[in-house]
Amino acid sequence: MKEFKCIQKAENLPPEWDVLADNYFQQTIFLLHTEKYNPCQQRYYSCVEKGKLTSAAIVYSLRLDILTFIKVKSPIMMHIVGIPCSVSSPGIFGTREAIEDLKKYIYEIEKGFVLFLNLEEKPKTGTYASGSTLPTIVMSNIFNTWDDYLSSLRSDYRRRLKQISRPYNDLRLEKINCSDFTKEMYQQYLEVYKRSRGKLEKLTFDFFRRLPSEFILTVCYRSNQVIGWNIALSNKNKYYFFLGGIDYKQNKTYNTYLRLLSIIVKDGIEKKNNFIELGQTAEIPKLRMGGKPVPLYMEAHHSNFIFNNILRLFSNFLEYKRNLENTHPLKEGNE
Repeated sequence: MKEFKCIQKAENLPPEWDVLADNYFQQTIFLLHTEKYNPCQQRYYSCVEKGKLTSAAIVYSLRLDILTFIKVKSPIMMHIVGIPCSVSSPGIFGTREAIEDLKKYIYEIEKGFVLFLNLEEKPKTGTYASGSTLPTIVMSNIFNTWDDYLSSLRSDYRRRLKQISRPYNDLRLEKINCSDFTKEMYQQYLEVYKRSRGKLEKLTFDFFRRLPSEFILTVCYRSNQVIGWNIALSNKNKYYFFLGGIDYKQNKTYNTYLRLLSIIVKDGIEKKNNFIELGQTAEIPKLRMGGKPVPLYMEAHHSNFIFNNILRLFSNFLEYKRNLENTHPLKEGNE
């Protein structure tokens, strides 16, 4: 007998929740943070079988453009099963069978448009609309040192990376606490957000400034001016690129984005993480660093029968479509 429950506050999640979670972003400590600094009607679902938690899900609500990937204004209130910030982690986790049972329960309880984001398994075709969403780019860390990584690159890619990383007298990189996050940095985040193809939630200044101490803020300064930054997280066997910001006016001159991206790779290698997750945007430069695309999927349903049939009929317009270039930055035997 399966028992389903809706929990309204992260502080009331059972201890078993964190044991079942696949990663940090699904755990209570981070959900408490998103609830406080990115409130969007978060609620949490659980499936318990024979006294054991077998699946769990995070749901939040936002008004978004349903046709975001083809840049058509189509605002609609969505109930999103996902992490309430822009990460590639799925919002539902647990055993395969229990995940399917919990999905059906959520569809029954949540009225209106329900969207499951970043599913790791391709949904079965049937009563729900489904398709691909942005892939996440993951790099396997098979290198002992940064120099090992550089020597494993094909000559064109190694030359390009050295060009990106070349020093300037007035540039410096510094790691600081997220509590030192500034308004200037936040404006650079907003510039990145405005250019994003698949906009979800716009995060607040305090969301960044109040991040838990596990997060690492790396800032690129030109003299004393911030020209770019990113935030990363090392957890279990993965090093995650979380979020970042750029002064686009100076990006071309100093290769700021690519410079900071290379620092993510370097830090992940030096921390001996097995995998470096580079995230779901700017796929091409991440592939040229040695990352590989990991496909992710979405599934959607509307509680109204007519709207649901329309959704299924036009599900092809919901999904992300892009042919990624076939890069081979690593020498044979290092891929």
